[in-house]
Amino acid sequence: MISSCLVVIVKGNGSQLKKEKSVVMSYQIREYCDSDYSAVREVYATGFREHVGVVYVHTLRQHWVQAVLSGLFLLFILFSASLLASLLCLSGVLLAGRLAVQYFFEQGVQLGLREDLQDIRASYMQPGQVSCFWVAESKGSVVGTVALLPCVEEPGAWELKRVSVKKEFRGQGLAKALCWTALRFAASHEVHRVVLFTSLVQSDAHKLYHKMGFHKEEEFVWPTLPARLVNFLVFKYAYKVMCDED
Repeated sequence: MISSCLVVIVKGNGSQLKKEKSVVMSYQIREYCDSDYSAVREVYATGFREHVGVVYVHTLRQHWVQAVLSGLFLLFILFSASLLASLLCLSGVLLAGRLAVQYFFEQGVQLGLREDLQDIRASYMQPGQVSCFWVAESKGSVVGTVALLPCVEEPGAWELKRVSVKKEFRGQGLAKALCWTALRFAASHEVHRVVLFTSLVQSDAHKLYHKMGFHKEEEFVWPTLPARLVNFLVFKYAYKVMCDED
């Protein structure tokens, strides 16, 4: 069992390079402290913004979007009588679409920063509250995060949140180590059910959760107008916590 105040030192083995060399990443997973505030918010925001391109491609794959683009292209051809001019106009529309996706994504980033990450200590580190926020630190820098707190959407369950690892530190087992830290904390506090919510664009995360024993229970379209327009799916995963987690 891991208590809420224990610092866990973890060694992560890197993937084999050129079949001769392996990289060993040294890091520690510890509880959040106030000096981590800016770094935690940066890790979250950077990781969130990485998915803009994938969501843009997903948007372009929607049938109604393709129909609108085709119709606009025909209109450009009709009014300009120039293929080159029409292609330039269509490129402008595509660029505007990319900027629109980026704008809505940024609203999502700011929403997270205004919610639990606005005051991390108040959200996760209150005395007597079964919740916690951890950071992974390597060479003095925060390179990953994870958090656990009671789930608002499902009373009686706890939610795994803010699972994020800097891009250059992925593939080392760090995300898995962070998640296990939270699950061991849950077990030590007699939490029996942990859920998490993730989106359709986070395919690597889905694989990790399946390997760890999470099961997808539900999928739904995120309840905002932009999300409904592009059929942006969110998945709910659940994990049954065993009292002897190790």
